[in-house]
Amino acid sequence: MRYFSNLEFLPDAVDLGPSAAARNRRRWTVAAYVSFCLGIFARQLIPYPKVVVETANLRWESLLAAFIIGLALFPPIMRWLNRHRRKPGAEHVVSAFGYGFFVDLASAGAAALARVTHIIGG
Repeated sequence: MRYFSNLEFLPDAVDLGPSAAARNRRRWTVAAYVSFCLGIFARQLIPYPKVVVETANLRWESLLAAFIIGLALFPPIMRWLNRHRRKPGAEHVVSAFGYGFFVDLASAGAAALARVTHIIGG
């Protein structure tokens, strides 16, 4: 469980037991996870390269899937960022959203490339 809950926010803060630093770490972790997953979800609403909001994909199932994918992909990304930016800020939340958006965009691009490769090679 520590893998998912410790994204290494505020690594220089020392706390023994419940403390303000521990509460801040939890807040930043939840905010970063939500931002990352909303980035994945937002990308599913916008068919690329045509920039139009696709309301047909605005479903609870899509949001739940985005959160499941976020749990799997997000911790290493945020740990890397926290090693380079020790103090959490808006940069962490915005970059989490951007990573989520572009991770989903990259997977859509890879799927499209696989289809094209299959058509050309097949």
